[in-house]
Amino acid sequence: ATWRGHVDATEAMRGAENYLAQAGAFHCPYLLNDNVALHGSWFDSVEWLQRAWLPQAVQLGLRYVAHVVQADTHTDILTLSFPTTLVGLIELQLFHQVHEAEEWLRSCQQR
Repeated sequence: ATWRGHVDATEAMRGAENYLAQAGAFHCPYLLNDNVALHGSWFDSVEWLQRAWLPQAVQLGLRYVAHVVQADTHTDILTLSFPTTLVGLIELQLFHQVHEAEEWLRSCQQR
């Protein structure tokens, strides 16, 4: 998932739901969430992600998320408040560079 420009909460939710719709047919355990080209505040509804999105993603087989933070801030809501409900469901790693995230996901495939 590649995010660019300014993404408001409605667009972020729409994009996250689109991921679920597209990923469902593949049962892929890996997600690269690229926020490098994102500007401004990032989607801030960790509660919605935990309550609505995450259970569906896990049911579809998601297990590993490589999350690349924004280049302009080097941070976002996930780096500030890692949801404890994610522990044991998925493995989330934070990165500053896309190539590092890709390498980590490749290493997860070797397990």
